[in-house]
Amino acid sequence: MRLRTLTHPKKSLLLAVIATAALGVVAVPASATGLPPREDTPTTIQTGPRPIDENAAYYANVARGTVNLAHGKVSTASLDAQIADIQHSADASPATVQAMTAQLRTITADVAAEVVSYDKEQARKAAAKKAAAEKARRLAAAKAEQARQAAHSSQQSAMPASTGSVSAAGGNSPSAARAYARSVMASSYGWGADQFQCLNSLWNRESGWRVNAANPSGAYGIPQALPGSKMGAGWQSSATVQINWGLRYIKAQYGTPCGAWGHSQSTGWY
Repeated sequence: MRLRTLTHPKKSLLLAVIATAALGVVAVPASATGLPPREDTPTTIQTGPRPIDENAAYYANVARGTVNLAHGKVSTASLDAQIADIQHSADASPATVQAMTAQLRTITADVAAEVVSYDKEQARKAAAKKAAAEKARRLAAAKAEQARQAAHSSQQSAMPASTGSVSAAGGNSPSAARAYARSVMASSYGWGADQFQCLNSLWNRESGWRVNAANPSGAYGIPQALPGSKMGAGWQSSATVQINWGLRYIKAQYGTPCGAWGHSQSTGWY
């Protein structure tokens, strides 16, 4: 039988196959040759990220958290650069990735330590500022109290002191003491009968106008001064001394006897 003449494309293909076979580069399945497979022939192809890359990604996430904590506190430039480098770990060898991961962990720990130090210093400064403010507040309160006491002493010094005394006939009796107080109120303070009514009610309740009225708390005399010795010489037995001091005290603290009486009614003391 006569062979059919090959077309030009088929001739080219046949020539290419013959040339390739001659160079020994034609891949022939082992099953087709009847030979056992070579020991160095890979049996599986690994897919997905390498374990070392997953480890690097984990520490990169930890590093990002540290960067967030450090924001506005300490510099994270070196840590940011290391995170950016390790994101391309898949392109590097396992040894390189391992070295990059170790460096990332070291830099992360250093930045975290700097953040802790920064926070401690800020807390120390805040505590010092608070202590200074409290000290200033206490100093201002002490100065204000000193000024108040000085003003009070000045007011008492400016109060007119009566030159009169309880009449010898009446002695220190409650009636004589009332008469003396009424006289001093009018002559030295310009207070009338309405103010005397308030004073009479106040000192009736405090002492019954008795010179020797004593309270377990230490208050003494007609105005119940505490301590009684603050009324000056003669404080234990002189209605004059007690009344003069009591009127000065009322003027300085409450303005008028009615002011003192109103306070006593609402609080129980004046």
